[in-house]
Amino acid sequence: MAAEIRLEKVRKTFGKVVAVKDMDLVVEPKEFLVLLGPSGCGKTTTLRCIAGLERVDQGKVFIGGRDVTALAPSKRGIAMVFQSYAVFPHMTVAQNIAFGLRMRHTPKEEIKKAVKEVAELLQIDELLDRYPSQLSGGQRQRVAVARALVMRPEVLLMDEPLSNLDALLRLQMRAELKKLHREVGTTTVYVTHDQIEALSLGDRIAVMREGEIVQLDTPNEVYDKPASVFVGGFIGTPPMNFLRAEVKSTDGEVYLAVGDFSVEVHEEWQGKLKDMAGKSLILGIRAENIEVRSTPGEGALPAQVVVSEPLGSQQLLTVQVGSDVLKVATSPDLAIRPGQTIGLVLTKGKIRLFDEATQKALKLD
Repeated sequence: MAAEIRLEKVRKTFGKVVAVKDMDLVVEPKEFLVLLGPSGCGKTTTLRCIAGLERVDQGKVFIGGRDVTALAPSKRGIAMVFQSYAVFPHMTVAQNIAFGLRMRHTPKEEIKKAVKEVAELLQIDELLDRYPSQLSGGQRQRVAVARALVMRPEVLLMDEPLSNLDALLRLQMRAELKKLHREVGTTTVYVTHDQIEALSLGDRIAVMREGEIVQLDTPNEVYDKPASVFVGGFIGTPPMNFLRAEVKSTDGEVYLAVGDFSVEVHEEWQGKLKDMAGKSLILGIRAENIEVRSTPGEGALPAQVVVSEPLGSQQLLTVQVGSDVLKVATSPDLAIRPGQTIGLVLTKGKIRLFDEATQKALKLD
């Protein structure tokens, strides 16, 4: 059974460092929520507060409607999967998976049945008699997940469980975790600093910075409509490009001036930007939302190619526009060489504008 998680004004400090700042958060039953952010942003501390491994200084933690703020981890109906596999080397896979059930004094027949079911779910049923030393990293991680799921927790907490795997295994395990969550439906909170994991796994992503959630939304919304320059620069490979721009109005027509070049804006923004004429803004645009022309021309922003990186399915260009450096994704078949002057056309429907002082996105939609 999946449970709702609710944090109310949760605060956690370590000496003078505030790791979690008065956080309010609701994770819906059966939801897969990802806590994403750079090292030191407070995401693991938040997870440990939910688990009861850290005692909160202020605020309350609720799981399934129960106030669990003062309860020990074993009383919260949760299970955890850590970055380190933490499997017992002297026990077989079956014994590792069954460990928590044995501690609960569950009858042997029930343990055997539960272990078999979860092992089949994670496709490790043929490995039950092996020891951890005989397993690959991916197999050991599956054992750790199985040991958590066999307890039938209301909440599953995962702290960077894939970070010790190589790139190919991580790709495989991401797909398996997503499929597993769909089948099991346990409320899951997943901590990572890897934005690709966050975008691919999460129903919603909570982007954290300095102990606070700066944006909480679906992966597509976080990627396409970042709430701040920080979020846009943190999410995406490559991250969002940023250009200095000034709002201009000529004959009632509003546009953005990037140096001596004019950039059209969305028709729906005209009225809201008209009163901002003369104001400097930050223009954000993703690499894949810039059309590349091999020569500059009318309607194209002139840019000089600094580096061209062939990446198989695409070509990634580093270009100079005035004093700004941009990353642009284009076709691998387009012949581009360093030093060449090209034209860039920004997809106006994909432009994101930010206030220069606060670095927060303008509410224009």
